[in-house]
Amino acid sequence: MRHTKEDWVKANRAVATIFAIAGAVFGSWASRIPSLKNQLGIEPAELGGVLLVLAMASVLSFPISGRWIDIYGPAKVTRYLALSTLITLVLISFATSLWGLALCVAFFGASLGALDVSMNGWGAEIERQGSKSIMSSLHAYWSLFAGLGGAFGFAAIHFELSVLEHFMIVGLFMGVLAIPSSRVNWGGSAIQEGSPVFAWPKKHLLFVGFLMFGAALAEGAVADWAAIFVIERFHITEAIALSSFVIFSFAMFVSRMFADGLVDRYGAVSVCCIGGCLATAGIGMILLVPDFRIALMGFLLLGLGLAPVFPLGCARAANDSHVTPGQGLASVATLGYGGIMLGPAVIGFAAQHLGIFYGFSLILLCGLYQLFFSWSLKKSESGSTCLN
Repeated sequence: MRHTKEDWVKANRAVATIFAIAGAVFGSWASRIPSLKNQLGIEPAELGGVLLVLAMASVLSFPISGRWIDIYGPAKVTRYLALSTLITLVLISFATSLWGLALCVAFFGASLGALDVSMNGWGAEIERQGSKSIMSSLHAYWSLFAGLGGAFGFAAIHFELSVLEHFMIVGLFMGVLAIPSSRVNWGGSAIQEGSPVFAWPKKHLLFVGFLMFGAALAEGAVADWAAIFVIERFHITEAIALSSFVIFSFAMFVSRMFADGLVDRYGAVSVCCIGGCLATAGIGMILLVPDFRIALMGFLLLGLGLAPVFPLGCARAANDSHVTPGQGLASVATLGYGGIMLGPAVIGFAAQHLGIFYGFSLILLCGLYQLFFSWSLKKSESGSTCLN
């Protein structure tokens, strides 16, 4: 089904809105984790179990969402999942026990994870029918609104709003924001032929999945370990150490906003390769320089280099010639989120036995992999349209 230029513009705005909503929801949830922990009297180990439930529910939802977008089309599935994600966010605030919270978080994680796959599928479909790349900017909106969601959570805590009041405000505001998106005329594509719910990535797509795994591992590692690393290495205060993550996050946002134009001009492979150079140089500076101010430049380069990988991987997976768009996205998303889940734990294990310096050095391997395996983003062999 082909669409007019006006349809394309409206759909582009609609999917960008969905990415923004997903980011705001995630930021809102993350900002109130300490409140829920204190409210329900949850121990740190129990909280870790709840967060594991969230991650596992998200991963298990990927192939299901992928199958849905193959059957019904990504636009239709995304609209329903955006609504269910807002509902399940509010549902979390009604939990009165550890087990109740775990159950609510499971529904929330499944809905948010499924939305992640479907909205990337819709974005890739819009990009495929247009004349320019959009995937990186879509992920930039997610990053921006995740930060805004966290900032609003800080304000909610400051003004002593309960978790229920906070999540109700977010749910209602984002629901109103989503209304125009639900009215966009975009039928989308659907694949009715029978196919497995999950397909392991084949050929080049497997390397794409590991690109996303490495980028996600590095991003999760910086989020969880950067402040600890710079405090130990440079002997600075916790408040100053947080600037490392702030600069990294800002660089990720800026890079994603400009990456689409660079992809259209130079190709996905070149953008990913240059990003690998920047990321490798950045982590090298962080590990080797003795001056914290120079190390901050390293975090800037690391964020700029890593940022395009995940959106480029999603676009490549949705246009692979060996699997359906839903299967492709589900498979690489599983590897990507595996990096987010396993990365901080692996670095923690290495830091425990070898020291934080060697644990944090694992990010260097991610940058080098991106540098040498960026070729996997080349066009699918059968000539399927994808980013290159």
